[in-house]
Amino acid sequence: MKTIQSWRRPAAHKPLFGQKVEPYPATRFFDRLSFIGTPNVGCFVLETTEGLILLDCMEPYEEHKQMILKGFGDLGLDPADLKAILITHGHGDHYGTADWFREQFGCKIYMSRVDYEFAKTDTRNRTGVLKWEIYDFLEGGDIFTLGDTAVQCVSTPGHTPGCLSYVFPVTDEGRPHMAALWGGSGLPSTMSDKMLYLKSALAFAEVTARAGCDVEISTHPFLDKGTERLELINKITD
Repeated sequence: MKTIQSWRRPAAHKPLFGQKVEPYPATRFFDRLSFIGTPNVGCFVLETTEGLILLDCMEPYEEHKQMILKGFGDLGLDPADLKAILITHGHGDHYGTADWFREQFGCKIYMSRVDYEFAKTDTRNRTGVLKWEIYDFLEGGDIFTLGDTAVQCVSTPGHTPGCLSYVFPVTDEGRPHMAALWGGSGLPSTMSDKMLYLKSALAFAEVTARAGCDVEISTHPFLDKGTERLELINKITD
């Protein structure tokens, strides 16, 4: 049987952990939603009428603190306006710099109670354990509101026991859209957790369909061709 050579490029789904990756230019890709980070891992800044929300906050390294601060500056945002950090799950590459930003700017940190306890153990043996206090806990079904922006919290366990995903409104030159941030990318090791991950993914798909989501984002851009999409946005001209 003749093998047909595919013309499609393979998806770039190779993990980048442990590799040296350069920061990607901080990019505002909706009117009030921006990305800061690297192709490996990043965070999103959501602007509201009452201040800024940071969705995840990268790893607990000095270079990542400086990367986020520089990103704020490049976007014309003041980190003193940061009011809340919403953490998707209890791996250090998602909650890493949160406590430093809390100490510096007085923002409040939120995550699920389950993953707060989960993060007190060395879950990845890569970035250390969580040792600081959460301001308040978020659970599936909660609506986190700051100013004119409401973020729907959806429980999506599997990647971690208390993983949260988020749904929230954005606009593109005033045109409304709904964004979905899948909180925990990466299959867990056990079959029971894999089944839980699948169940969460299917449930989240139903939530996003009801909400009319037409935007998908990930804090690991290499997983969903995020950097290619950001590159496209950076080349758009009037």
